[in-house]
Amino acid sequence: MPCRKPTRVFLMVLLGTAVLYAQVPPAPTGSSPQPAPTFKANSRLVLVDVVVSNGNREPVHDLKQQDFTVLEDGKPQTLVSFDEERPDAKTTAVPAPLNLPKDVYTNYAVRTEPGALTVLLFDLLNSDREHLVYAKNEMLHFLKELPPGKRVALFTLGSQLRMAQGFTEDSDQLIAAAQQISTKPNPAYSNNKELSGTIGELKESGLLKAPRAYRSLVQFLDDDYQGKLESRSQDTLDALTQLARALAVLPGRKNLIWVSGGFPFDTARNAPQLQKVAALLAATRIAVYPVDVRGVVMMTADGSTRDSEIYAPNQTQSYETLSGQNGENISIVETLKNMAELTGGRAYVNRNDLDSEIANAMQTGASYYSLAYRPANQNWDGKFRKITVKAARPDLKLLHRTGYYALLDPLSSKEYPDRMISLAMQPNVPVSTQLIMKARVTPPQGPGQATAIEMFIDAHDLTFTEGTEKQKTPLVQFVAVAYDGSGKQSNSFSMGFHPALAPAQMEALLRSGVGLHRELLLKPGSYQLRLGVMDRLSGRIGTLDVPLTIEAKAAAK
Repeated sequence: MPCRKPTRVFLMVLLGTAVLYAQVPPAPTGSSPQPAPTFKANSRLVLVDVVVSNGNREPVHDLKQQDFTVLEDGKPQTLVSFDEERPDAKTTAVPAPLNLPKDVYTNYAVRTEPGALTVLLFDLLNSDREHLVYAKNEMLHFLKELPPGKRVALFTLGSQLRMAQGFTEDSDQLIAAAQQISTKPNPAYSNNKELSGTIGELKESGLLKAPRAYRSLVQFLDDDYQGKLESRSQDTLDALTQLARALAVLPGRKNLIWVSGGFPFDTARNAPQLQKVAALLAATRIAVYPVDVRGVVMMTADGSTRDSEIYAPNQTQSYETLSGQNGENISIVETLKNMAELTGGRAYVNRNDLDSEIANAMQTGASYYSLAYRPANQNWDGKFRKITVKAARPDLKLLHRTGYYALLDPLSSKEYPDRMISLAMQPNVPVSTQLIMKARVTPPQGPGQATAIEMFIDAHDLTFTEGTEKQKTPLVQFVAVAYDGSGKQSNSFSMGFHPALAPAQMEALLRSGVGLHRELLLKPGSYQLRLGVMDRLSGRIGTLDVPLTIEAKAAAK
């Protein structure tokens, strides 16, 4: 799929430049000709990470570009870039620290370690308590055996996505964070077995003597189940979208080990949603490795479902089919496998050794080859394009994504901008790094003063619409929300920036950047200040968190 050129590192410029306000820069004086502004452009490259192993599932190293052939929809493609990434490679030179001035913050991040990063996502939303307890114990066992030098981050998915522990090589920190994870399932969780058991209780209660009431109640229970399922599906896709935005700035492959009970996604009706999320994950080089916490799935009737005569007096089909469990399980497995295939990962289902599965997922994706090509087909029509990678050696096994959706900008969220920026500004979700931003937050210096907030972004990272007389217009939204210690919103602002820029003004903006200055009145106390910016034309979002303490003597009245 098309990918943008990597965001240019402009922090050295920012550190020595005053933050601009949200205003149009004046046109420069003088009659000397000015060069035309450079606008953001997609490089139209497709990146394919390929994991190569032998018959023993051991990684194969030192292959060359000529050892691979890439086809898109059956047509050979010309590779323009080739690289091998392996965890035992020499670490690249550590970049100089940013040395940000006092009260200055950024969401820019770097990584120098070779190989892929590992992200653990523990899914409380799509798993029941029994499986959560077992999965947590298995995950803890995996972390206790974690080899040294492995950088891992831990996230949880409940009512929203939360980062339990950022990337670290310290297994003790990961274990401590994992031990704090609850095993209480989300109230939205339900499955067909529970539904079957509830209907069985209704039947045993004698409600069958009132057939109309019985049918109405069964319909109500089924509607409630479907509503919870749709809510879980949307929340899960939102969480994966947020995770992709959070990891967008980190280069290279990220292996997402999704420890989950899965959800029976209706691919026929909701395929575009799944496709868009898969495209976003693949664009940010995230390979999904689902680990099914249900282990070996048993679908027989038990005490919780009362008996196997729930749905019909004279059954002509098995209980598993009549209760819906068989179809539900097939749909869950298909969803997990589809997500893995579309992103270049591998699904682990129908096994009970979850700790071994997690370890295998991390090991499998640690070494890979990165292949890039410019598609011969430059029509970005959103349709699926199949990718086939072949190795010159027939004994090798290749793992890579099966294709991509030809979206002009897979990172975009412009279809639902208000919803996406609202989600990104929640206090506990990971910060977004699709737009790199810098901010200066100056606490009040005396009574009657407010907190000064300055935000800055590089204009080269924005999209512009073209109007008359060669005018260019951005559509940028700056947002700030202050949350108190209990997570409640204390104050906020939202401000737009969308002037029509003449060519000379546009060029000045590209040189100096886009900035905003606002003040925020807050009472004495400690706050988490979440700052955000959204390019509403491209849908890209950047956020960062600033810890803020306001002393009583300096608070705004």
